[in-house]
Amino acid sequence: MDGITSRLEKLLIAVVEHHITTGRPTGSKYLCQTGDFGISPSTVRGELARLEEMGYLDHPHTSAGRVPTDKGYRFYVDVFFQERWRPRLARTVEPGELGAQIEDALKRSAGMLAESTGLLALVSAPSHGSGSIKHVEVLRLHPDLIMVVIITASGNVAKRLFMFEAPVDPGLVDWACGYLNEAVCDFDLGSRRLKLRLHEGASGVETEFLKAISPAFIDLPDGGMGSLYLDGVSAFFSRMEEDGNGRLGGLMRLLDRQEEILRLLRSALVKQHVYLLIGSEMPTAAMRNLSLVAANYGLGHRNLGTVGVLGPTRMNYESAIVNVERTARSLSHYVEEIYN
Repeated sequence: MDGITSRLEKLLIAVVEHHITTGRPTGSKYLCQTGDFGISPSTVRGELARLEEMGYLDHPHTSAGRVPTDKGYRFYVDVFFQERWRPRLARTVEPGELGAQIEDALKRSAGMLAESTGLLALVSAPSHGSGSIKHVEVLRLHPDLIMVVIITASGNVAKRLFMFEAPVDPGLVDWACGYLNEAVCDFDLGSRRLKLRLHEGASGVETEFLKAISPAFIDLPDGGMGSLYLDGVSAFFSRMEEDGNGRLGGLMRLLDRQEEILRLLRSALVKQHVYLLIGSEMPTAAMRNLSLVAANYGLGHRNLGTVGVLGPTRMNYESAIVNVERTARSLSHYVEEIYN
């Protein structure tokens, strides 16, 4: 990266870790006293100046020391990814620890993540249209009232009522239930392939009945981008105030508009590994003094939702990465348990 040498890399990492721990600028005297660099203080000062010229460090006017820039944090995190984080992953929480229901699991996951990191924990739920069909029930509540219940692989349950002008044959209802579980399981809700499959192998009265109840499978509410579970809000704002970060009013308004945070998390759904945005990489002005660490959970190669933390750029990235990745893996195990 930018021709950075191993010595510059070692100094940069030392500055970043000192600033994460203390919040204070780092000077050459401190580095010489605490680090094993094997060079003189004047050489350290020269190397710090080089890192500043390269954009990795900044030099506050009120101090002789230096602090990391967003570019410096990005370098630190990328090196951390490559060399340090995979061997040190914490244990995976067993699915049973997350609760029996998907909603409870998501809430618990947000709470555990906030507690373990001290940051604002974010967990997005799968939208109703984001899961493949696991099971279908067709129920005759009254002679002319039919309920269709669809359970997805992600644990979502969608229900739809249909009123008919005449009583519906119970045998037709039983046939439809069996047929649909054979024909449409493992298809994605709302998908074109599902629409084509719904009426295959049926004729006459059967076809008319399936057409009547097909909106349960293909006419889904627009969007539901899914729910967002937050935890650690009070600690988050306390930390931001302690660090002297401005724009708290903008952050509070952002939390009131949770669809923006959901969009941010959904931008990570295509990622296969832990995903980071640092400071100036964030999409809105109110978040430019924050960093996001996020990872996806899902089933097989299908991502259903995202787990993440928001915090100041001076966050403990090691703790954030490890705990976010652990929580995402735990939720994936939970989803697999539901599916199986």
